[in-house]
Amino acid sequence: MFTLLLCLSAFLVAGSAAYFSVLGIATLFSGSYVEVMVMAGALELGKLVATSYLHQYWHETKFLLKSYMIVAVAVLMCITSLGIFGFLSSAYQENSAKFAQVDSQIQLLQTQKQSFDKELSQIASRIETLNESRASQEKRLPNLSRLSAAPIYKDIEKAGEEIKLLTERSVELQKQKTEKDNEIIDLNKENSKSRDVGTFKFVAGAVDKPLDTVVTWFIAIIMSVFDPLAVALVLAVNVVIGRRSVKKNLMNS
Repeated sequence: MFTLLLCLSAFLVAGSAAYFSVLGIATLFSGSYVEVMVMAGALELGKLVATSYLHQYWHETKFLLKSYMIVAVAVLMCITSLGIFGFLSSAYQENSAKFAQVDSQIQLLQTQKQSFDKELSQIASRIETLNESRASQEKRLPNLSRLSAAPIYKDIEKAGEEIKLLTERSVELQKQKTEKDNEIIDLNKENSKSRDVGTFKFVAGAVDKPLDTVVTWFIAIIMSVFDPLAVALVLAVNVVIGRRSVKKNLMNS
């Protein structure tokens, strides 16, 4: 049962590493996508076969061939890791571009809202000034003659018209602010679909590092264990199968 589990794990890890590496390398050379996939796939298979061969025929293999195959497997592990890095970074950049675009739209809306708030504050201050001026003028009216009060009535009327216009503008700005709030809510919903970028953004804020740096670290960690683990599991399968064969031969003898 353990041998079966080990073989399954080796198959899944090695197969996944090969699959993502082939896609990543083919993406880098998209001009000949199919041809590059065939070439990369053949190299992946060759790497695993060479690893098994070295384990099973280590003592029978000549030094030069052994040395070359070791170097080839090591180089192919690096190529596979770079392919995985290319695949993951391409997937991140695709979502990151969408996230950044939506985020910039949200920032633009926030800036527009701030300008609305500034104008609303100025309107409120102006209305307050007009009301105070109008109240002061109304207090003077009882002590003035009809002729002297005429200009003041005219000023009060102008102030009332300006207050009306400013109030209408204030209502319009409040309406626009509500519309911007609704747009921001919709954009945040759209951004929530990019959960991977949102999660990395939170981690980047927690460790006080740029988002791209945190993602690069994470991809590098995956890259450093993915293909080496695949090769190690292939070697482990060879070890287990070899020992089982030895035990079976001893039992038969």
